[in-house]
Amino acid sequence: MIRITIIVQCLSLVLLLTSCSASPDPANNVVLGVAFVGVSVDSLEQSSRFYAEGVALAPVDASELNPSALPDIGLEDTQPLQSVMLRSSNAQLWLMEFSRRALNTPVPVNGPGIAHLCFQVDQATRAYPRFLAAGAQAVGATDMVRLNESSPVRYAYATDPDGILFEVEHVDVEALELEEPPANQYRIRHVSLATPDIDAATAFYSVLLNDPSPRRVGRFLKLSGEKLDKVSGLAGTEIEMAWFQVRNLELELIQYHSHPTERPAQPRPLDAIGYNMIVFDVTDIDAASRRLEKAGGTLVGEPRSIQGGQIQYARDIDGNLLGLQRVSNDAVNSSMNFATNGL
Repeated sequence: MIRITIIVQCLSLVLLLTSCSASPDPANNVVLGVAFVGVSVDSLEQSSRFYAEGVALAPVDASELNPSALPDIGLEDTQPLQSVMLRSSNAQLWLMEFSRRALNTPVPVNGPGIAHLCFQVDQATRAYPRFLAAGAQAVGATDMVRLNESSPVRYAYATDPDGILFEVEHVDVEALELEEPPANQYRIRHVSLATPDIDAATAFYSVLLNDPSPRRVGRFLKLSGEKLDKVSGLAGTEIEMAWFQVRNLELELIQYHSHPTERPAQPRPLDAIGYNMIVFDVTDIDAASRRLEKAGGTLVGEPRSIQGGQIQYARDIDGNLLGLQRVSNDAVNSSMNFATNGL
């Protein structure tokens, strides 16, 4: 229980309002925010309805995404591509429906790769029960787990109708006794990357995001315990975690020491069911590309046109697909749509 308390002390106090880590100085950073997280789904209609019913994600663009804006990673036989952008109060999820599916098996809890999104909500919304009623399947215990009895937060991992993993955090906002309630009942808390080497992954993102001091837990005493097993659905879970605040969305890194994973021999196909990319808004594509390469990442092809701007695709040290884009602040896929970052 001591190991569980370490993480709960940081995560359970004011999660609905802010993170425990501060964003790096934007004046010295080329990364402005997270534009969107991409995900390949079986049906735009089904997935849009599921996330609208669960956490009130609203469509903001139902146009066809030009396949030429995507990187050349095995999509020769996958056209046309339809997409829709879903928006929360602080971040966006870009759903993509391909004409074929390279893989129908999403990434499991322990990865490797982009493993889950976390939706953080006021418990009064009853988002988790609504997800279950809409067809979600619990990964661990069916009931949400309170890791510490003094915590105002309950947690659950579940999968959507495509088997794609997501997390829900129910926050008892009334228990926080705030002077003013939060302006929004729903936020996307973080996007989580499951890595086989958290030290290497943390070093990479420290350089890319110009944040040398991310919040970390479990480096010397791994997080574990029966309640954590109930959330992850994995017996004997032992994990280590790190977080970077990228203005509007948090980037979570997690390594399952108890259930180790290896980097795949080949990168996960873009049209495989599940999360397929994280796209950052940057001040300058060339400067961001140089920083990414300095960190140990690799560029994928040349910059491409996207939504009136340009995007450079790249891979981090684990092979996860990233995008470095420069678009106008009022573009539908810009992180500048969130002036208050959902607070």
